[in-house]
Amino acid sequence: MKPIFVFCITLLTALMLEAVPFPEELVWFRPEWALLVILYWVIALPFRVGVGLAWFLGLMVDLLQGGIIGQHSLTYVIIAYTCAVFYKRLRMYHRWQQGFFVCCLVSINQLVDFWVDHYLGHAEPTLLIFMPAVMTGLLWPWSFIILRSVRRIYAIR
Repeated sequence: MKPIFVFCITLLTALMLEAVPFPEELVWFRPEWALLVILYWVIALPFRVGVGLAWFLGLMVDLLQGGIIGQHSLTYVIIAYTCAVFYKRLRMYHRWQQGFFVCCLVSINQLVDFWVDHYLGHAEPTLLIFMPAVMTGLLWPWSFIILRSVRRIYAIR
């Protein structure tokens, strides 16, 4: 398979995981799959994957979830830019330290989403808004290993 095709499959898989319905009791424990995948690719290929792809993927998540168009795009661009600026430093950290950084970045996403939803009257203040960030940070080491294996097997550069 061509590397670009495999790369697109990873993004499509992340979007499909975003669309999987969760039970109402576990909705706070849903990881941010699309953001997790885009963060990996920004760290792994910072000169090929950047804010443009993050914007497009955020737009796809907005369309998929039926939210305000541009809400996820804005935060994905901010997070991808931050990650692109610090990619050399992030590569030097251990996986669990990277997971903590990912947790902090996804917390920014969750906070902006909460602000928009609260402004529109759809959300009540709770600390559970940060639980997806924690779950995404905990999934980071395994996601990193899987995506790195895919990148090496298919020689994605």
